[in-house]
Amino acid sequence: MILRRFATALRRQDWFTVVIETLIVVLGVFLGLQVNNWNDAKTEKTTERQLLSQVQTDIQAAVSLKSEWLAEMTAHRKALVEAVDVIQNKPAKHTLTDAECRAMWSSHLLFYPVAPLGSLDELLARSSLHTAKAEALRPLLLIYRDHNEVILQLNTSLTGLANLGDTYSDAFPRYVISPSDLDRTGNDPAGEHVARVTDTTFQTTCVLDMIRTDQTIQNKLLSNLARTDGVLQRVAIELSALKKIEADLLETTP
Repeated sequence: MILRRFATALRRQDWFTVVIETLIVVLGVFLGLQVNNWNDAKTEKTTERQLLSQVQTDIQAAVSLKSEWLAEMTAHRKALVEAVDVIQNKPAKHTLTDAECRAMWSSHLLFYPVAPLGSLDELLARSSLHTAKAEALRPLLLIYRDHNEVILQLNTSLTGLANLGDTYSDAFPRYVISPSDLDRTGNDPAGEHVARVTDTTFQTTCVLDMIRTDQTIQNKLLSNLARTDGVLQRVAIELSALKKIEADLLETTP
């Protein structure tokens, strides 16, 4: 209909009508595009709010996981420091506690749990952000991701830790205490039967006199302690960044 009126006006050289019809067409196209843009923006905002909700859930889970790990490793470090003090500074009659002995022979077990934060990566991968909350969080998310990448690199580079129990078996003899547990099986998440050998199946002891007279063992123990300190410091920084994001997610309005 519009095109027919437009063609008739051209034939009659009715330029006023031509201009009006042209404006109507242009305005219609503009409004149509604008409505599409508004709908797209509304959809993007809805998707972004859902993503932010998932980020909040993932961050809370990560804070919980890493806080528990940090608490456990801090207690492990405390026992390790106390063990070193007993070995190097205490009189010969002073003995090690079970916790101090365990901290020594397990000082090479330093694997930091990495919480999956795919929602964070998805949010940062978006070419543009449509909500005030996402825009405000972006710098904090980038800072956290930098800290997390350092932790991931530490996780793959912790190859210099000394397995004292295996390398110095005379100083850290191991005994089976529950032979029946060696045949025990369990179900893994996939439902497959796998053999289970847990710490309850054996006991590692510490021959304190031998450890006190072997400087190589002490040196490697101190190296393990230094690496533990380095990881704990990095994790504390990472956890602080996570808690900042968690607080901002709760305080910032959408």
